[in-house]
Amino acid sequence: MITIGTIVKGIITIAGGLHLEGTLEGDIICKGKVVIGPQGKVKGNVNCDTAVLYGLLQGDIRAMNELYMKSGCMVKGDVYTRKLEIEPNAGFDGVCNTTGMNVPVKDKNTKVEKVMVVEEK
Repeated sequence: MITIGTIVKGIITIAGGLHLEGTLEGDIICKGKVVIGPQGKVKGNVNCDTAVLYGLLQGDIRAMNELYMKSGCMVKGDVYTRKLEIEPNAGFDGVCNTTGMNVPVKDKNTKVEKVMVVEEK
């Protein structure tokens, strides 16, 4: 866990899971689950198995299995995943690239889907 008020610059490579409430200027490479909490901010790319986003991500994300964008999060970058769930009031500015369930998440195997996120007031 990276707590509120902590600032990390560089690449984080981790075999387990990561919960981020602080700030990271760099990439995340994680074999497990990445959670960017409500106070979490990442300026870099994320590669992981599963991701749950509540905070800010400025960069591309490759979630090999599932990606959940929770209400209040903001993603400014492209998404590559097998399964995507976007809650109302989640922000997304980028291109969504999805694959079939048995196809690895890579640039070449993706189909581009136009995604428009409408905020509910």
